[in-house]
Amino acid sequence: MTQKINDRTKDLISLHVAGATVRHTSPYSELKVDENTQPLDSAFIATYVAPFYLQRKDTDEFRQKYLAVKSSIDIKLVSKLLGDFNWRPRSVGAYFAALGGMNELEEHIGKLLLRSDVCYTGNNYCLALASFSSPAAIHYLEQYLEYYLEQPDLWFDQNSAMAALSYIGAKQGEDLITPYIPLWQKFIANKPNWDLAESIELFSQQMSALNEFKREINN
Repeated sequence: MTQKINDRTKDLISLHVAGATVRHTSPYSELKVDENTQPLDSAFIATYVAPFYLQRKDTDEFRQKYLAVKSSIDIKLVSKLLGDFNWRPRSVGAYFAALGGMNELEEHIGKLLLRSDVCYTGNNYCLALASFSSPAAIHYLEQYLEYYLEQPDLWFDQNSAMAALSYIGAKQGEDLITPYIPLWQKFIANKPNWDLAESIELFSQQMSALNEFKREINN
């Protein structure tokens, strides 16, 4: 009995460290995504995760670290980052996918956003989808908002999804977020510090930094 309790405690601690701090069931919980069969080794984490996951993306330090490993970053490697059940590699993987224009990973990232397995990743998923700006990207964001704006107790990444949809709409000359404003207003009724205009502005700044670096990489 004691051993079972200890094992359960270890499992819970492991989930918490990975970023699964809020356990929830949604219509998207069973979406199939590619998952790694083996944990990431320490050398891989030291090279592709540790230098990036807590770094501000608009700094020379981040850019130099990225350029140092850029030649080895491909879809296989980014898929490996996204396939780990941990917020750190997943958040890095989503940002790398955006920088590399890896539209092939759009479905994987969209499904991860809908599943919302781990915290601290949603903003980077939204940045990646906004960078793709495809009909599929819009659909993933709309699906996310249609469900998660109806869950007022899940303080997830609804603000980033709204901002991403606003960004894509502005880019395409469309108003994509007005249909979600009534749901948004209900959702933030118990969240006085959630400000949509601020979220849109911050997201726009993040996209500007991402796009500037993409242009630098491609020139």
